[in-house]
Amino acid sequence: MTSKTNPPRGTSLARLWRVPGWAALLAIMLVGGALRFYRVGSVPPGLYQDEAYDGLDALDILAGSHPVYFPANNGREPLYMYAAAAGVAAFGRTPLAERLPAAMFGTLLIAATYAMARALYSQRVGLFAAAGVAITFWPLALSHIGLRAGSLPLFSALSLASAAWGWRLPRGSRRRLAWLGAGGVLLGLAFYTYLAARFVPLALLAFLIFWYIARRSTFPQFRELAAFGLPAVLVALPLALDSIWQPEILFSRVDQVSILSPTINHGDLWGTLFHNLFAAAGMFVLRGDSIARHNLPGRPVFDPILGLAFVVGLGLALAGAWRRRPTLALPLIWTAAMLAPTVLAEDTPHFLRAVGVLPVIFIFPALALEAVWVWAGRSAGRWRAATPLLMAAALAASLAWTVRDYFGAYANSPDTAYLFQSAATDLAQSADSYLRGGSGRQLLLDQRFWDGFASVRYLLPVQPGLRLFREGQVLATATPPFILVAWPYEDMRPALAALPAGALIEPEPGPLYRGDLERRVYPLYAEYTVEAGCPAALCPSQPLADFGGKFQLLSAAAQLQAGGLALQLVWRGARPDGTAHQVFAQAWLNGQIVAQADGPLGGVYYPSEWWRPGETVLERRAFTWPVNQAVSGVSLRVGIYDVKTGVRLGRTDSGLDYVQLLP
Repeated sequence: MTSKTNPPRGTSLARLWRVPGWAALLAIMLVGGALRFYRVGSVPPGLYQDEAYDGLDALDILAGSHPVYFPANNGREPLYMYAAAAGVAAFGRTPLAERLPAAMFGTLLIAATYAMARALYSQRVGLFAAAGVAITFWPLALSHIGLRAGSLPLFSALSLASAAWGWRLPRGSRRRLAWLGAGGVLLGLAFYTYLAARFVPLALLAFLIFWYIARRSTFPQFRELAAFGLPAVLVALPLALDSIWQPEILFSRVDQVSILSPTINHGDLWGTLFHNLFAAAGMFVLRGDSIARHNLPGRPVFDPILGLAFVVGLGLALAGAWRRRPTLALPLIWTAAMLAPTVLAEDTPHFLRAVGVLPVIFIFPALALEAVWVWAGRSAGRWRAATPLLMAAALAASLAWTVRDYFGAYANSPDTAYLFQSAATDLAQSADSYLRGGSGRQLLLDQRFWDGFASVRYLLPVQPGLRLFREGQVLATATPPFILVAWPYEDMRPALAALPAGALIEPEPGPLYRGDLERRVYPLYAEYTVEAGCPAALCPSQPLADFGGKFQLLSAAAQLQAGGLALQLVWRGARPDGTAHQVFAQAWLNGQIVAQADGPLGGVYYPSEWWRPGETVLERRAFTWPVNQAVSGVSLRVGIYDVKTGVRLGRTDSGLDYVQLLP
C-alpha cells in the first residue's frame, strides 16, 4: 500500500504527460514569437533592396495605388506589400515597419502548423511540428526579413489544415463542405504570396493521384473536390487574369534563373539537374543554402538533434506510404513537388525558392518524436516518467543552437551586413536624421546612390534640404551647414566645388560595402560634413604647431577606445601649395615606436593637394594596440612630410619637426 505522503517514484515527472495541449501550444507560441519579434528591425542589419522595393510599394499603396500585381523588381505578388503598407502606416519608413508583417506571419505559422498536423495526425504530432517551426533557424530567419516568400508557408498550412479538418467531418455535411471551401479560399490566397505557390497545384494533383490509386474507397467525391477547387480558382483568378496581360513580367525572373538556360547549365542540362537534385535532398541535414541573405552559409535546415528526428520520421513516412496511407504520403509528395523551384533553378539549394516545403517538412521530425513518445508511454518505470524531460531537454538544446547561430554568428557576421546592404541603410538613416536635426541643413547626395539603392529611396523621403547631383556635375558653392555624399572612386573635385572656403570640413569614409558578385570590401561613399564656423575648442587662436608656414595643427585630442587610441586632429591650410603631404602619427613607449597611424594629410578623401588657403579640416586616425599592452606612459608624436621628397616639414615655432601629445 502506498503512503499518501510518499508518492511512487516518478509520479511528479509523469504529470508532464498530462500538460494540456493548449498550454503547451501557448508556451511554444510565446517562445517562437519572442524569437521573431526580438530585434526584428535591426537583425539582420541593413535593408536589402528587395525588402526596400516592398516598402516603396507599400508607400504607393498608402498614396492610393492598389494594383493586383507589382511589376517592379522582376514582378512580385501583392499580399506582402499590402501587409507592409499597414506596418509603414503605423511605424513610418523604417526597417521595422517593413519587416513586422514577416514576424507576424512567422508567429502565426507556428499555430497554423499545429492546426495542420493535428488535423492530419494527432495533437502531439501537431505540438511537435509547431515546436520544430518555432525553434528552427530557417523559419526564424524568414520571419526577420521583409520578403514575400515568408508568407507562402502560412497560407499553405492554413489551407491544408482547413481541408483536413473538413475531411474529418461526416461525409455530405454542410460543415464538411464549408471547411473544404475555406481551404480552397486560403489556397487561392497563397497564389498572392510568392511565385513558388505555382507548384502547389502540382503537389495536390500528385497527392490526389496517389490517393485514388491507394485508397479509392475513401477518395473525395466530385462535389468535395469542387468545394475545395472552385473557391481556389475564383480567388486566384484576378491575379491570373492580370498575369495574362503582362506575361513578360510574370516569367521574366523564371527565365533569368532557370537551368534550362544555357548560361545557367553551361551546356549540361542533365548534369546540372542531377547535381541540383542531390543538393536539394541534402539541404535538410548535410549542407544548406550558402547565400548569407537566406541562411548562415552552409547550415542545413535541421540541427543534428532535429536532423536525426527528421531522418527517422522520413523513414516512418516512407513505410506508411508503402502501406498506402495517404496521410503519410502527403508530406513526401508535397516536399518533393515544392523542392522543384530550387531544383530547376541556379544556386541550389536556395532557401527562398524552396520555401514551399515549409512547414510540411516539420511533420517528419514530429512523427519520429511521436513514435518515441508512444513507445515510452507503453513502457514502465523510469523511461515513461523521464521521456517528457528528455524530449524537453532535446528541444531546448535545439533552441539554444538556433539562438547561438542566428543572434550570434549570423547577426554579427560582416557577410550578413554586406548582403543586406547595411552601408546604404546607414547612409539613408543618418541622412534623414541629419536633415531633421535642425533647420537650414542640406544634404548633397550623388544621384547614383538614390538610383542604385531602393533602401535609400524608401528610408530617406524627399524633403527640404535634399539635393541630388549627377556624376561629374560641377556643384555651386553651398551654404553651411550641409553634408556632401559623393562616390569616391573617381575624380570628386567637381562635387567638392560645393565646399566653401573658410568652413570647417570633416571628410570621412562611409561604412564598408560589398556587392553580391564582388569579393573586395570598400567604403560605399565619402562623406563631407561642413560647418560654417569652427568652435574655439577645436580652433583656438593659438595653434599647437606651425609646419613650414604651410599647415597649422590647431588642436588635437586622443581618447581611449577598444583596442587602442582614437586621435582627432584639426588642421588649417595656411599656404597649401598643391603638393601631396603625409602625416606621421607615432605612439612612443619607453623610447620605441609601438604603433603608427600614418596617412595622407586630410585623409584619403580630402588630401592636402586639394586644399585652398584658409581651409580648416578635421581628420580622425586610430592607433591599434596589442591585446595586453598598457596605454599608460605612451606619448604621441605628430608631424608632416612631403610625399615626393620624403623631407619632413620643420616647425616655424620650434626646433622640432613634430609635436608631442599625451593621450
